[in-house]
Amino acid sequence: MFGKKKNEDDSEKLMKVSADNLTMITIGTIVKGIITIAGGLHLEGTLEGDIICKGKVVIGPQGKVKGNVNCDTAVLYGLLQGDIRAMNELYMKSGCMVKGDVYTRKLEIEPNAGFDGVCNTTGMNVPVKDKNTKVEKVMVVEEK
Repeated sequence: MFGKKKNEDDSEKLMKVSADNLTMITIGTIVKGIITIAGGLHLEGTLEGDIICKGKVVIGPQGKVKGNVNCDTAVLYGLLQGDIRAMNELYMKSGCMVKGDVYTRKLEIEPNAGFDGVCNTTGMNVPVKDKNTKVEKVMVVEEK
């Protein structure tokens, strides 16, 4: 009687979901091409192409990617056949399989996660680069 109307509650929930900018690709969906996402991605389907994501990428247990992934953070449960560049953190969960090179600042691999490639990790103040990019000089200045 004195609370919010039911429609107001529903619209607040919808706005919250929209603000998260989460894109979902479900089981049985096959996508071919490059996906560019401003928010996050949860993939349970199949992608034949690259992912460019400013947020978090989750490849679920049924998810399969044949291409490269560039993102801020990644959590892998499924299959990735290609290189991955996670600017901050990469989590390889039990049961995942990665066939490609890894570039990240922080890497966590659980037991029973498969990985066939080269691992490249950097310090917190060094940008994540691929092995073909040359960095002549990096200076880290610490504030006191």
